[in-house]
Amino acid sequence: MSQSKYNQRTEANIATLQTDFADRVRQWLEEARRQGLNPLIHFGARSVEKQRELHDDFINHRGPRAVAPERSYHCYGRAFDWVNITDPDGGESGLAFDDDDAYAKGTEIAAKFQIRGIGAEDNDHLQDAGFPTFADLAQGEFGRFPSAALV
Repeated sequence: MSQSKYNQRTEANIATLQTDFADRVRQWLEEARRQGLNPLIHFGARSVEKQRELHDDFINHRGPRAVAPERSYHCYGRAFDWVNITDPDGGESGLAFDDDDAYAKGTEIAAKFQIRGIGAEDNDHLQDAGFPTFADLAQGEFGRFPSAALV
């Protein structure tokens, strides 16, 4: 996949986020690139159905950590998952899913834009720091996003 394709995918995922959060994510992306990272945002908002599927896989030991939809910032358009691109032409092998240093740097940069990580066990996940817990999320945003292009 080329850099332009990664950029298109990133922008499509940002477009699924709540508008105010998407603006800060774009600022984070610009600053991360300025500081030498090359993020691909591979998940933005997530449908309730998809999150339920991921959560079911997790609790049945078939997939990575995933919380119930009501607790997932993805289902409110207030979270994204990212990975650093090390080789835009390298396909999956050009994505550094195990680069803890890149995730730490991205999380540090995110704090400048009121975006936070949730810890090393899910270091590719960043979410809106304006909502300290899932209970603080706006219930009217649950399952409602600016763009319908969801996974």
